[in-house]
Parts: sequence; structure tokens; C-alpha cells
Amino acid sequence: MHTESIVSTVIPHLVVKHTSAKTRVAQDPAEARAAELARLLIAPNLADAFDLIHKSLARAASPTALFTGLFEPTARSLGNLWAEDACSEFEVTIGLCHLQTAMRRISFDLLSAPLARSQPRSVLLVSQPGEPHSFCAALHAELLRQAGWNTVSEFPDTDRALSELVANGWFDAVNISLSPALRREHWLPRMAETIRKLRAASRNPALAVVASGRVFAERSDAVALVGADAATISSVQIERCLMRSLLNRTARPAANFAWI
Repeated sequence: MHTESIVSTVIPHLVVKHTSAKTRVAQDPAEARAAELARLLIAPNLADAFDLIHKSLARAASPTALFTGLFEPTARSLGNLWAEDACSEFEVTIGLCHLQTAMRRISFDLLSAPLARSQPRSVLLVSQPGEPHSFCAALHAELLRQAGWNTVSEFPDTDRALSELVANGWFDAVNISLSPALRREHWLPRMAETIRKLRAASRNPALAVVASGRVFAERSDAVALVGADAATISSVQIERCLMRSLLNRTARPAANFAWI
């Protein structure tokens, strides 16, 4: 490329991109904090990352508010770093593992006993078989456990293993998730086949299936493409999303898909 082309085309584009990123960060402190934590999670020394988590926990209204308000957007920020070629997918996976570990430690140390319900609903929480990012499933399991649900977290590595879970046990609902960091749009047909098989195998003919993951937050048509009853845009919606899907399944087994 000629020098004139670089000066007139590439450099202005980089300046605009850099300026817009600075503006976006300045407008949204929460997004800036998540982006900072994402960068620290893939750094060689994790001390600064955990220091930021501890400081954020001290300011958060509750541990679960930290999980939904900081950890979830940090997962997306890790995906943004990958999209910008600032890190590898392996580093994204490691960063998500660190987030998940921090969440479990905080939950064990600080969360109170779950709500007691006379007739708790049962939900199976899994990642799409083959999906290495289990952060969505872990986060939703914690939120639903606190809300008084009977939660079962499993890690089936094939569609057959997942089908056996719903064939051998009774579940009111299944929450199946893709990566919270990467869009995984090319995985949607694969998830559609997985959901078709688990519905066919389920002991519960009115099984509600809710999908989660970054692609469902960013594509409103993704829920219909995979054949789920609903999809979450944010983890704070998981219980409401499940309850609405259960009601729809009970009232109308052939209910229309919904994006909640």
C-alpha cells in the first residue's frame, strides 16, 4: 500500500476507532470497569484482577449484584478482546474460568441460605455439548439456587449424554447455554438439533427450554432458530424467563417462541 493511502485511509480510521472507544468508556463507567477487568484477567499476573474484584465487591449491593453487574459484562469484554485480536480464544476461556472461580468462592463465603419453597421447581443447567465456556450455566445455577429452585448442573459432552439426563430424571425446565463471550452464530443449527433431541427424550412432555449466551442477547431471531421456548438477554432475567416459559408450556404445549 502506498504511503499516501496509509496516511489518508488507514490512520484516520484508527484515530476514529480509538476516539470512539474512549468516548464509549467515558460514557459508561460500568462498561469501563468490565473492560478493565477483562484485560487484567488475561494478564500474566492476576493480582490486579482479584484486587479489582475485591474492591468492586465492597461497593456492590450484594454478591449476586456483582455477578450480574460486573462478571457478566466482563465475559462479553473478553469476547471483545478476542474480536479485536487482542487475545486468543484460549485466553478467553482461561479468563472465564477465573471469573467462575471467583464467583464460586464469593458464593461460598458470603451468600446466605437459599429461599425455602414448599414446591420448588427443578431445572437442569448445561452448556451446549462441546461448548467449553460454562460460565452462563454456573452463574444461572447460583442465581436460581438462591431463589429456591432445585438446580442440577451437569456437563454432558454429547447430545446423547444430555438426552439420557432428561430421560432418566424429571426436570421442569432446561437452561442450555452457549458462550457468554463469543457469539457462536455458527453453532445455532447445532443447538437446534440438540434441543430437538432432548425434547424427544424428556420424561416431561411439557419441558421448558430456555437458551442463553451472547448470541441470544444480540440476535432476536436466535431463539426461534434453535427451537427454545425463550432466551435470556441478561442473567438477571433467568428466573422470570423460566417461569414464563413454564406457564406457557402448561397452558399451551405448542406455545409460540418468545424472546424475553
